[in-house]
Amino acid sequence: MADPSKTEKATPKRREKARKEGSLLRVPDLDSTIMLWGNLFLFTALGGAAFTLMGQTMAFYLRKCGEVGYVTQGNLQALAVDLLSMLMKIVLPFLAANFLLALANQFLQHGLHIEVDRITPKFSKLDPAAGFKRLFSARAAVDLLKSLAKLAIIAWMAYAVLGPRMPTILTTMRMPLPQSMAYLQETLFLLYRNLMLVMLFVALADFIYQKQAFEKGLRMSKQEIKDEAKDTEGNPQIKARQKQMLFASAMRRIMSQVPKASVIITNPTHFAVALRYDALTAAPICVAKGADHMARRIRERAKEAGVPIVENPPLARALYRHVEVDKPIPSDLYQAVAQVLAFVYRLRPTA
Repeated sequence: MADPSKTEKATPKRREKARKEGSLLRVPDLDSTIMLWGNLFLFTALGGAAFTLMGQTMAFYLRKCGEVGYVTQGNLQALAVDLLSMLMKIVLPFLAANFLLALANQFLQHGLHIEVDRITPKFSKLDPAAGFKRLFSARAAVDLLKSLAKLAIIAWMAYAVLGPRMPTILTTMRMPLPQSMAYLQETLFLLYRNLMLVMLFVALADFIYQKQAFEKGLRMSKQEIKDEAKDTEGNPQIKARQKQMLFASAMRRIMSQVPKASVIITNPTHFAVALRYDALTAAPICVAKGADHMARRIRERAKEAGVPIVENPPLARALYRHVEVDKPIPSDLYQAVAQVLAFVYRLRPTA
């Protein structure tokens, strides 16, 4: 029975984890239908040649068996090898094409995915209690009913095709070989066509059922989603603590470095950048910067320390975006900052 607490859709991370574990949406009836369609085209392309080769082989051996002394104790092994070789010529192209078709089908549906976990031995699967539980579970009962229903539908379809033709099929041994082979080929084609139509209907119904069951199996509880978010983005409490530490570090810098600044350039309310320039520095250096609340604290500390504050919104925005703390300003801002510093120096009282 499904866990009632799992009411949320699976997250992309949960789906990727399930894929890595080999849990994929599998619809065997859809695979069978694709194989049937592929074999129909294969049969259409190679069936004529296969039946011709089969007829020629049968005619050859029937003629040879009628010759006196052809079948002897000494050449039975050679005859068996020849017959097996002829049979392989007929069967191998179909087997090889079906193998490639099955690989292409799996690749297009699921991609290239080696399911190591599914082939790794697990001793938990040897638990008899768990085995009996799976055997008599509701899912096993549903799968059994589905299999019986599909078997009944396919058997009815096969009887609908072969039943009316059975008397003629039984008399094909007395027909000329080309006529009997043509009739058998027509019968097989009708059987394949009707089988494909039935399997297409069954595959669509099974796909809808398997899709719903697969999505239900991937559902997560709200707690699982919260835990996944913590693993992905970090624990909110830890992130809050980190923010507090960063804020405290920034405040310590403001309290210690802003009084050493030569000028504070502001937005005037959103941004504030503290620059220091003296004879020991080749270019003005950013000693502190901040936005909004941090910018207000820089302005307050500058007023307490008597550091000049200059409002220049374009320059403040440019400095905030392009200058790192403890780094000199970029060369393209030299002229604008030099004008501000010259203005500040002119305002200073002379001794």
